[in-house]
Amino acid sequence: MRKFFLLPIAYCLLHTVLWGEMIIDIKVEGTKMVHSDVVINTSGLEIGEELTPNSIKNAVKRIYETKLFSDVRIEEEKKGGGAEITIWVQEHPIISKVEFSGNKKFKDKKLKEICEVEEKGIGTSRVIFRGEVNIRKAYEEEGYYFTEVKSEVEEKNGKILVKYVIDEKKRAKIQEVEIIGNYAFSDKKLKGKLKNRSKKWWWPWSGNFNKDEFDDDPNLLVEFYHNNGYPNCKIAGVNVIPDENRGLIKIQVKVDEGEKFYFGDVKFLGNSVIEEEELAHKLKFKKYDCYSASKLRHSMEEIYGLYSDLGYLYLNIDPAENLRDSIVDIEYKIREGNPARVHKIVIQNNHKTHEKVIRRELTIFPGDIFSRRKLIASQRKIFNLGFFKNMDLDTRQVNPEGDIDLIIEVEEKQAGTASLGASYYPKYGIVGNVSFSAPNFRGLGERLSVSIEKGERMENLSFGYTKPWLFDTPITCGLNLFHTWESRYWYRMRRSGGVLHASRPIPGLTFTKGRVSYRLEEIEVDTTFSEMPEGVRSMATFGITRDSRDNFLNPTVGTRENVTVELAGGIFGGKVDYHKEIFDVSTYHKLFWRFILGFRGKFGIVNGYKASSDVPLYEKFVLGGIGPWGLRGYRDWTIGPKNENEVIGGRFASTFTVIAKVAFEENIYPLVFFDAGNSWECLSEANFQDLKRAVGVGFRIEIPMMGLVGFDVGYGIDADPRGWEFHLQMGGGF
Repeated sequence: MRKFFLLPIAYCLLHTVLWGEMIIDIKVEGTKMVHSDVVINTSGLEIGEELTPNSIKNAVKRIYETKLFSDVRIEEEKKGGGAEITIWVQEHPIISKVEFSGNKKFKDKKLKEICEVEEKGIGTSRVIFRGEVNIRKAYEEEGYYFTEVKSEVEEKNGKILVKYVIDEKKRAKIQEVEIIGNYAFSDKKLKGKLKNRSKKWWWPWSGNFNKDEFDDDPNLLVEFYHNNGYPNCKIAGVNVIPDENRGLIKIQVKVDEGEKFYFGDVKFLGNSVIEEEELAHKLKFKKYDCYSASKLRHSMEEIYGLYSDLGYLYLNIDPAENLRDSIVDIEYKIREGNPARVHKIVIQNNHKTHEKVIRRELTIFPGDIFSRRKLIASQRKIFNLGFFKNMDLDTRQVNPEGDIDLIIEVEEKQAGTASLGASYYPKYGIVGNVSFSAPNFRGLGERLSVSIEKGERMENLSFGYTKPWLFDTPITCGLNLFHTWESRYWYRMRRSGGVLHASRPIPGLTFTKGRVSYRLEEIEVDTTFSEMPEGVRSMATFGITRDSRDNFLNPTVGTRENVTVELAGGIFGGKVDYHKEIFDVSTYHKLFWRFILGFRGKFGIVNGYKASSDVPLYEKFVLGGIGPWGLRGYRDWTIGPKNENEVIGGRFASTFTVIAKVAFEENIYPLVFFDAGNSWECLSEANFQDLKRAVGVGFRIEIPMMGLVGFDVGYGIDADPRGWEFHLQMGGGF
């Protein structure tokens, strides 16, 4: 018994003696890839220091923290009046390669990025498991909710090959979406707000689970409630219940609706520049309407916009909501500040276009009180020059009084067009052409065009030049010279001459221009019809155009109204006498997102000065195909009154068009259309129940050096025989 008690005492005394010793040597065992000096330096142990229990404990901890080793232990041995230390380590293996099997949704290269397991990196179990988690998460985000991922490790020569075995299974389908806790709105109403929806038996692509949309769906429900009287609504929970055997999931969304609220009284405090009645008119809600966060936000935007039109850029509005039972009274506390004046207007990035070309389109100038309305009008006018594909507006404060510099940054585009080759026209067949058009000639906004076309049934030589500002005044003038020859179904006509034209904005009428032109040409006609006068045609044209479209190439909002009167002969002389009146109106409406709805109506009438029959056949209205009086879905020159089975056209015509399009950036948009129209002998014979109808699809794209190109396919509902017609359009069109 005495020996039994003495042994522990002797062991403690031995260690006490050892801990009091100085470290005389440090060795490292077990390293392969890591240098032993790294281990010693990391341990913090140094020769000559006293060995203590804490120093050993801390050394082991430091070495483990490098994450280079799976096992660390330290042994001490008394030797030569000191302690000799041996650090035993077992290194984590190095990953030689990462492989994948069973993956179809993602390629190996993508999976390596996803798993974040690097070749030549340390292959700890944590790193390998993290790769599994990352891969599984990536599949879930793509809707593969039941994907299984396992890792296999193969060790060779101190290195390991990591292989992830993936069983993708099928993409998860949503069996059901269940809304719990809703009393104010039906399940059907709320489910319609979600992006993730249950599968339909009649639509095989429905019901796909999408992780991103799943994360966003609760926010959509809350937003709907907040905009329909329930500002305190919140999501109490979202659960996904999987049925792995069937590859289906059930989504449960628990809603805490809260109490319903209504708008009450509205007060404005601090407003002195704008009357309360005018401010109230900008509100998007009325008393006792259901509370709506979006209506409150839009009302604030409208009020800010009203003040910014008057230059109050530093306006501050503090809306306060006061609750009375279920009624929310709104109090707008307004601090108007001082209006800002425009100090300078800075134009940037106009490398080709001269600065004055941009400045002369401005409706706001240095020294003016800032106006958002004028700024938007300026932006629209600059963009409609057609020289820029993008435009940014910014302001910066320049003094304590709040005056600003207006910064206009433009991005120029290739505005000219050039072509050399051959084209096919339904009217004329194959036509060879050489053409050049520069709508921003010399960077001064001048328009220059030269065109030579020649085919079996037509030839055309033309030259045009337009100066947008004459003597730095907003008078646009130009000259066109031409020589054309064309062969239609029942006549051949040659014309040579020129046109002088001028236009100017009409003061006091926004977006409105007046225009006048004079045309003098020699006409030669080869035909058997008698109503084809030849000789000199002297003609004046007068017109008024109001164009408020936001983009003349790809409009999304606005209208264009155009009235034109042509007077040939009479007081202007010449051998061709008639008068023609045309009214053309187009309007565009933005429905939602980028969906645009457009309408167009066009009417034309032509008569002689003395007798209604004294109208040249080549000035009558013939519909079909494309062009000023085009009707898609029908061949060119096929709609109108006939004489001896030849379409000779009428003295009254009308066309109607409805389009629905998706307006993408860079002037690219697909569209569907409905066209209707006809031509009659005279206005009294017009029958709008006898319109030739067509439907079709198409798209427009702006191609550098070619301009806007359109491709349409129309089906003539009233054509004989019925069929599809392909149409190629160059230029805007409708």
